[in-house]
Amino acid sequence: MSNPTRRVVDVLNFLARRSERSYSLSELARELDISKSTLHPLVETLVEAGYLLRDSEKLLHLGPVLTGVGQAALGHRGELVDVLRSEMAEIARHYDAHCVLTAELGGWIVPIAASGDPSRVTTLFRIGARTQPFAPPLGVLFLPGRRMGEIQDWFSHSTSDPSPREVDAVMSALDFLRSQGVAAAARTDAKARAERLMLGPTAPGSTRDDESVVSDFVQQLRETQYLITDFDYPDAREIEWVGIPLMNRQERVDVALCVVNFPGALTGHDVLDVGNDLRDRMSRISGITVSPPRVRT
Repeated sequence: MSNPTRRVVDVLNFLARRSERSYSLSELARELDISKSTLHPLVETLVEAGYLLRDSEKLLHLGPVLTGVGQAALGHRGELVDVLRSEMAEIARHYDAHCVLTAELGGWIVPIAASGDPSRVTTLFRIGARTQPFAPPLGVLFLPGRRMGEIQDWFSHSTSDPSPREVDAVMSALDFLRSQGVAAAARTDAKARAERLMLGPTAPGSTRDDESVVSDFVQQLRETQYLITDFDYPDAREIEWVGIPLMNRQERVDVALCVVNFPGALTGHDVLDVGNDLRDRMSRISGITVSPPRVRT
């Protein structure tokens, strides 16, 4: 990617991550380590095109054109988001958590809609964030309906060969997901560390740094018991997410619906109750398929 193009991407990514505030040209130049003379014409072009807005105090933030771009990028899933939006808001209220809809897009697990308190949305679950690669142990919710060869391809996305323990854990979680339609993951310190680094002073505008953080994050997950395979554990524990796959007409996973950022620890039975509640809610919505698909060989 050329330097001018990279700068455009850096500006938009930086403001998207910090959408809660606006920046002056000087602040933006300092944060992105770009000279004002270089940044000024770039910003003017983005403002003229509607990708950025400049308010009365000459502060910059993302512009309205990006709303249409984002909606167009969703394709048919945009209609699905519209259908699920009110139910997702109710789920978030019910669990005092966040309800997130994700899709597997271009080798990434991308949040495409979310409900819940915006101030508590974490970096890894921001809309449009490409921070979770479709690679073990991430992405198990998108494996039902895929043939074994495709699952083996997914394993090959690992930076190193998965250990027998990793394979067993994933396949156990997948077997349960195929039969019961629910999966869950335990909360780990790796996620919190990754988010701190992504929002730290070295991250803004640096895709290379972010890729390194994501790679380290995934590796740390691989070294822990991330996916829950036994729901009879005796004590309540911190849960990262509980999710269900939503299928398309070809019995492939179209999107995954998850509850994240639970306010407290959950027992295994609590986790299953959440998953079954999600399935019940989705099954009442016309056109939504939650039944576990056939196992393909």
